[in-house]
Amino acid sequence: MQVAAALGVVVACVLVATGSGENATQPNRILFLAPISSKSHKNFYIGLAEGLADRGSQVTLVSPFRPSKIRENVREILVPGMSLHNYIPNLFKGKTAGPMALMSAAPTLCSEALGKEEVQALLKEEFDVVLISMVISHCFLSIVHKMQVPFIWVSPAGPLSVTDHMIGNPAFPSFTGFTLLEAKHPLSFTERAISAFGDTFSAVMMNNYIVSWMDDVCRSRGLCPDDMPSLVEMQFGASLCIQNHVRTLDNPARPLVPNVVSVGGIHCRPAQPLPQDLEEWVQGAGEDGFIFFSLGSAVVPSDMPEEYRQVLVKVFGSLKQRVLWKWDQEDMPDLPPNVRLGKWLPQQDILGHASLRLFMTHGGQLSTMESTYHGIPVLGLPVMGDQHTNMVQVAREGWGKVIFWDQLSEEVLTEGIRSVMDDQSMRQEAKRRSGVMKDQPQPAGEVASYWVNYVIRHKGAPHLRSPVVAMAWYQVYNVDVWMTAAAVAIGITYLLVKLLAVGCARLCSSKGKRKRD
Repeated sequence: MQVAAALGVVVACVLVATGSGENATQPNRILFLAPISSKSHKNFYIGLAEGLADRGSQVTLVSPFRPSKIRENVREILVPGMSLHNYIPNLFKGKTAGPMALMSAAPTLCSEALGKEEVQALLKEEFDVVLISMVISHCFLSIVHKMQVPFIWVSPAGPLSVTDHMIGNPAFPSFTGFTLLEAKHPLSFTERAISAFGDTFSAVMMNNYIVSWMDDVCRSRGLCPDDMPSLVEMQFGASLCIQNHVRTLDNPARPLVPNVVSVGGIHCRPAQPLPQDLEEWVQGAGEDGFIFFSLGSAVVPSDMPEEYRQVLVKVFGSLKQRVLWKWDQEDMPDLPPNVRLGKWLPQQDILGHASLRLFMTHGGQLSTMESTYHGIPVLGLPVMGDQHTNMVQVAREGWGKVIFWDQLSEEVLTEGIRSVMDDQSMRQEAKRRSGVMKDQPQPAGEVASYWVNYVIRHKGAPHLRSPVVAMAWYQVYNVDVWMTAAAVAIGITYLLVKLLAVGCARLCSSKGKRKRD
């Protein structure tokens, strides 16, 4: 009897301690839909998923790439064939070729991913919140509609006019500029005009063309039910927008509404030791160090025109530094002895290595963020989209330079490499920015976890949503008010002028009569 009583006490204590029964605390169940992405985007998504999972949430991540490792509290579901790399043409044929190709493929691609058996099976499960990538994924709002749970937009980029529009953040192209505009601040009248019209055109194209087209395709395939609101309408119902940028590094500083959450660099980490063979090669460079050249994951390096490759080979071969070159093929026939190729390279471990002298980059958001985190000056060779804007910004901020491909020559490239490596002020500015990026009140993972759980706790947190999403643009910026005020002012001025004219006419008329008399 005593043994039975003791066991009863132990069981009761365990139940109380673990909170079993109706009072048990269950981990939040998060569905993260990022089925259409690039490899670099997934780096950000994995950083976000790990940040949530490390703080107790159960995360199910849908992605087109196989997991690189098993992570606690993270379940990855593979949706094959949805990698953006399969739909991007040769990006060296024009900086708009890639974005245009993706926008054309977006409606069909989104529905194909949504219709995958692996995705549809998720409708049988229960989740507390859904995170959706902003990259070609609007049709996945049908899952939100069917599950009737809050949703959060996730952007692997920083603030953009399109994302501002979707979350109700007031946009100010007069000083933030336009994504594809290679401009310096302050903007001229022409640049402000281009930014304003560019922002407007982007929003109109996204809502009235791309998202509406997605809606039509989704409904025609029976993936979006008839009782569901339009995708254009549903996109404005997000509880949060999680963005890959650091607010304290915004240049120029910009306003953000409360439900825009910045977690820039959430995937960044301190460098780990390089693989032994690569470390030995780096050490062989001696005091001169080495240069790292990568065009990221979206650009296929061997797509570059032969004349560009020849310039790179000749310049690299003339340097006293060794050059580590991310290349998509096993070999290169005229490879200089001081150059080493690699199909895959541990970028963050390389950027954090003490012997690295320069990072030559395409200037994507993820690479720019990583070079900032590790405090490395850069030489940008942008290929498309926001890469141009990112690298112009880097040059303006003084921690790197940019060379456009149509400017590339042996002389220009050699001067660019040496000027960045030899300029200590650029290295100091890169280190300063690294310090600013790391000087945050909370780690990015904690910030993301807090706000995602906040949305769950407050049933979608509708009190955070900006009223701007329900307002016309002319109401947001009081255009109708100022036009009315201007019309009233003009009307009053007109009446005063008329009264003055009538008064003057009568006065002159009375004087004329007196003279005749």
